[in-house]
Amino acid sequence: MIIAATLLSACSAIKLAYNQAPDLTYWWLDGYFDFNEQQTPKVRDELAKLFVWHRTNELPKTAALLQEAAKLMPGEINATQACLLYGQVRGLVDNVTSQALPALAELAPTITPEQIDHLKRKYAKNAEEFSRDFLRTSTKDRLDKSFKRSIDRSEMLYGRLEEAQIHVIKRLVSESSFDAALSLKERTRRQQELIERLQLLAASKASPTAAQQSLREYITRVWSSPDPAYRAYVEKLTQQGCQGFASIHNSTTPSQRANAVKVLTGYETDVRTLANAR
Repeated sequence: MIIAATLLSACSAIKLAYNQAPDLTYWWLDGYFDFNEQQTPKVRDELAKLFVWHRTNELPKTAALLQEAAKLMPGEINATQACLLYGQVRGLVDNVTSQALPALAELAPTITPEQIDHLKRKYAKNAEEFSRDFLRTSTKDRLDKSFKRSIDRSEMLYGRLEEAQIHVIKRLVSESSFDAALSLKERTRRQQELIERLQLLAASKASPTAAQQSLREYITRVWSSPDPAYRAYVEKLTQQGCQGFASIHNSTTPSQRANAVKVLTGYETDVRTLANAR
């Protein structure tokens, strides 16, 4: 829910960002693939279709999830409840991925060697930024930044925090099992695998069926890494995240919880408005 609050940082911002989402998504993707003249209109058209589908089918589910979360806010919650909410968010992401897969499968075999080189440079830049922020900084600086981010995100949901919540967040940040080196290793594995799959699909001029199968396998390996150590790491982080959210929430006051209800209800109202807009 803290992540959701970050993404939905203000009610007016939800409407503005969502209505611009097809264009924003195109430019984000273009930053990785540098689409050519033949690909650009197809990608834009498919993104427009995807967001029409999402508005009709997924926004009502998102609104229902926000409503469910708001109902939990007045009382205390446990890690199981927090993880159930996370699982529902994961389900919404899976739905979008499945819907987009046919269009991705049509695009993948058209990726050129020049675009692969562009993708490699983008990945290298991202890796450099990640290393700078998480590997080539002192433990104190990294923890301080993580603490500040956690405070900011929590205050977007609960309003101004008090000493009790700040103490909980400090403890959670200091006890986190986040491993930057392991995270970067897995990210690099995923990126290299995607590059290799795209190269193979393009070289073989793969059919849509073959491309879908390959990309579906890749997505499965993103969600569930072939590295058992990384899978165990993700499971541990997930459980810590669920317990951490529950701990922060359970340290809040009635007025802070009321603020969380107000924030989530506002998000729900805006999402329903967007869902009904045609």
